[in-house]
Amino acid sequence: IMVSLILWVHVNSERNPQSTRTFAVPVKPVGVSASHIAELDTPRVSITVAGLKTSVDAIAKEDIEAWVDVRKLRLTSDVTEAELKVEKRLPRAVAGNLDVSVSPAKVNVRVEAVREKRLPVEVAFTSDPPAGYSYGTPVLTPGYVAVRGTATALSKVKHVLLTLEGDTAGSATEDYYQVFPLNATGDPVAGVTVRPDKVKARLEMVEVPAAKTVIVSPVLTGLPKFPARVTKYTVTPSYVTLRGKSSRLEGISVVSTDTIDISGVEATTTYDAALRIPSGVRASGPRTVKVTVNISSE
Repeated sequence: IMVSLILWVHVNSERNPQSTRTFAVPVKPVGVSASHIAELDTPRVSITVAGLKTSVDAIAKEDIEAWVDVRKLRLTSDVTEAELKVEKRLPRAVAGNLDVSVSPAKVNVRVEAVREKRLPVEVAFTSDPPAGYSYGTPVLTPGYVAVRGTATALSKVKHVLLTLEGDTAGSATEDYYQVFPLNATGDPVAGVTVRPDKVKARLEMVEVPAAKTVIVSPVLTGLPKFPARVTKYTVTPSYVTLRGKSSRLEGISVVSTDTIDISGVEATTTYDAALRIPSGVRASGPRTVKVTVNISSE
């Protein structure tokens, strides 16, 4: 009987020997509430199974689960760090026939509370406005967004920025633009979400007041008494400064006076003449000039 038993054990060991396999299995945190985020310093562990070859070969990587139970921790208001045992699960059909070991047996867990704060959307322009224009105040919808993330990440967010390009002079643009959470130095902050992540912005260009200096041209009518004739005329001041929108000033190069009648004049005469200021602009300084008409009888 003893010899038969030894032979039976030997034959079975030859047909179904002992075997060992090691699997790299991801570790998942379980029991994490919606108000917290859990991170593991070791995302994968090595799980070694040992036993009869038929049982070991029946195991696939997808059959093995590994996790840590965060519910075992007493959470603080912001950040909780602890070392937790790695739990494991194998198929019931073979689990009882195998020796299972986990390395490392414990992993460090960091659990952070999730917070949310509202911040106003700030606007930055990627380019200078066209000449003669300035950017109007953008109309944002909504003007505030909610930034959500861990207490650590959220404390870094100081601004929520939207960038606009104003390249169409005199016209309004309206579209949805991405907003970005930034830290105090203007760098993006990772690990937070923005709701909504796009904001509707309406941008208008505003013409800025400009100034232009143009010559004053008197308007004369009639003729002096014969045989006198006009030899020259002078205007004081001879220039006037106009102010208004650039688009309006662009087409103005001279300002005329009211009509000055010199009919029958025999000698040099000085007239006060009002300026004819074009519509849409205004003059800096007096609106009248002195026009001296030089008359020669020779």
